[in-house]
Amino acid sequence: MFGVAMISLLIVAAFQFKTDGLLTAEASPMKAPTQTVTAPPVVKRAAAAPHGIRMIAPQSPVVSSPISDDLEPRLPRTPVRPTPTGVVFPAPIFPPIFDGTTRTATVPILMYHYISTPPVATDKIRMSLSVTPEMFEAQVKLLADNGFTTITLFDLYNAVATGQALPAKPIILTFDDGYVDNYEQAFPILKKYGLTGTFFVLTGPADAKDPAYLSWDMIKAMSDAGMDMQLHSKEHVDLRHRRYEDLVWHIIGGRQSIEGHTGKLVVFMAYPSGKYDSTVVKFLADNNFWGAVTTESGRTHTAADALKWTRVRIAGQLRLADFARLLGMPAP
Repeated sequence: MFGVAMISLLIVAAFQFKTDGLLTAEASPMKAPTQTVTAPPVVKRAAAAPHGIRMIAPQSPVVSSPISDDLEPRLPRTPVRPTPTGVVFPAPIFPPIFDGTTRTATVPILMYHYISTPPVATDKIRMSLSVTPEMFEAQVKLLADNGFTTITLFDLYNAVATGQALPAKPIILTFDDGYVDNYEQAFPILKKYGLTGTFFVLTGPADAKDPAYLSWDMIKAMSDAGMDMQLHSKEHVDLRHRRYEDLVWHIIGGRQSIEGHTGKLVVFMAYPSGKYDSTVVKFLADNNFWGAVTTESGRTHTAADALKWTRVRIAGQLRLADFARLLGMPAP
């Protein structure tokens, strides 16, 4: 009898425990699980390219992971165009269509760098790259007195590609790197004698406001006065064996900066230190550059070699009589 009573009590206790548990669960209703919804990415349609030219849409910079085996800094895949107030970018245009006639033009493209007196006479490289303002003016005066006419690289390209006539004694004056003395010394001398120069600008120093280089205000003033401001690169680096992103950064980024500040086309380039490879040449051709100049010696040009045009180096040690002889002029 006692055993039956104990079993009954155990059954009642178990039933009561189960009932209490159910009541507790019902008294605290369960919350619905939170659902996370990810919105689809917003896709922006790129603006139509003018004149049917393929443009590269700006993108956000590619940021490297803090832990990476790639020690070279990752650059933005596509630089963002600067937007100076009141400046409208020029519409890109293709080079004149080559008419199939092979032409050669013998036009000296003179290559200058510094137009100033070197601060240290023992610096042989700087001495070679520097023409004093007095010597430069003597050279320019000699050219003017002997009937030379300065033309631009646009004129040269049109001559070899389409047969456009050139003056009797054409010559092109080019200045590499964009040193501040190009504005302080070369610019006023060229204006004095009614000549035009082509200045290959490094845009990085201008962005950084490096006092040793042309500022954007100087570049625009020279452009407005009729000087031709073209590209050297964003920075003075060897462009050989570079990734595509690097070429975009240094070449397209540099071009966009000059065009944005001057409002004029940039379709010519001087290779930094004259160094280039087939990848760089193809990149320029694919991105609507008309031509490029090297540091190799020569003065005869064709449309076929427009991306490898040669020049005549004017060294700082060159005497005026040697300058005259170099260009077929009588000795002064």
